[in-house]
Amino acid sequence: MSPADIVILLVIAALLVLCARSLRRSGAACAGCGSASSCSAHATGAPCPAASDMLRRAESALGQNVPGGGNRRETHM
Repeated sequence: MSPADIVILLVIAALLVLCARSLRRSGAACAGCGSASSCSAHATGAPCPAASDMLRRAESALGQNVPGGGNRRETHM
């Protein structure tokens, strides 16, 4: 193994440790949200209103831009 390989492996190991540390510190899925301190969903485990709003707006935008309108999903077998 060359010194370059060892350096690359050490960098990857350090990044994995930092990722695990970040996940452990975040606690919950919405801990990074700006509204986490005032969000009732954070405390109760209810659906996230910010995510629901984002999905509703995305589906609305897609429905306006898709020929034929609506949220039609086609499946191919």
